[in-house]
Amino acid sequence: MINVVVSGLGRIAWRYHLPMIQKDERFNLLAVSDPVESRRQEAAAEYPGIRTYADFEEMLAHEPTANMAVIASPTLFHKDQSVAALERGLNVFLEKPMCESLEAAQIVADTARRTGGKVMLYQPHRNWGEYLIFQKSVRQKLGRITHSRRILEFYNRRNDWQSRIDCGGGMLNNYGAHYIDQFLAAFGPGPLKVKGALMQRTVGIGDAEDLVSVLLESPSGVSGSVEINLGAAAKTDSWEVFGTLGSARYCEADKSWVITYIEPGTLPELDMQQTMAAQDRAYSLESNIPWKTETLPAERWDVPSYYNYIYEYFAENKPAYVPLSESMELMRILADCRKKATME
Repeated sequence: MINVVVSGLGRIAWRYHLPMIQKDERFNLLAVSDPVESRRQEAAAEYPGIRTYADFEEMLAHEPTANMAVIASPTLFHKDQSVAALERGLNVFLEKPMCESLEAAQIVADTARRTGGKVMLYQPHRNWGEYLIFQKSVRQKLGRITHSRRILEFYNRRNDWQSRIDCGGGMLNNYGAHYIDQFLAAFGPGPLKVKGALMQRTVGIGDAEDLVSVLLESPSGVSGSVEINLGAAAKTDSWEVFGTLGSARYCEADKSWVITYIEPGTLPELDMQQTMAAQDRAYSLESNIPWKTETLPAERWDVPSYYNYIYEYFAENKPAYVPLSESMELMRILADCRKKATME
């Protein structure tokens, strides 16, 4: 049995963590903390028997049987709350991004190493249906992977803490932490190179970026672009991957991959022209490539399965689904993006 305390009663804890913990008999929900009284009252009514606290450290002091803290508070509080939990002997399951800065994340990692505590991040895009079927079936049809392009575009004038730099907000930390981690998981391990980055404020009313464009490169030579734009009137959520034998495109609206590819060894031979005079004054556009097209639906996203990973790591000492070293690599990449970006 893992005895759990939860920090933060915002969207992610209320819609995901609390219901998953309550449904799973391997976890015992002891208490929650949040500075907003109405949210504490709502939690007490929804989950009879739990204790509620306005202060996270007060909760730790009064819950001596707790052995895992779920940190679902805003990014700005991740470092202090993770360190406080680790110092009291608790393991930490932490929302992404790990912290507001690489330096803060290093403090958490150092504390975990010193205390012997475990830290794992919630990176659900490693567990989403499009990623699972890509790893299982799609990538094998593309030959050597050369490029990945991830795009998220819609219109949303953020006015919450995610639009404020002083709270650790911005779309690099928010959606960027998802998609860059997905690239790292699919095409890593790192270290990844940040070849370029752009961050801008467009339609949001805060001072944090709501448009992000990042160019990455893996050690194996796979390039990747991640684009996030909250100022787009037309919604786009897609992932395209290119390889030497074809390409594939995932569309969130259809929840399926469309793959166009050739079987290995079936590409017609092509001779290099030895003169500068192009044959027939034409580009070498081939019309006899034996393309195949296949559509693969995404696997169903098994929402509770992430808590299987948590239990396996924290209770059964199995390898972490998201190793702390990879979370630190993600923090390094985010920091490098900020260094290279010109904020306008």
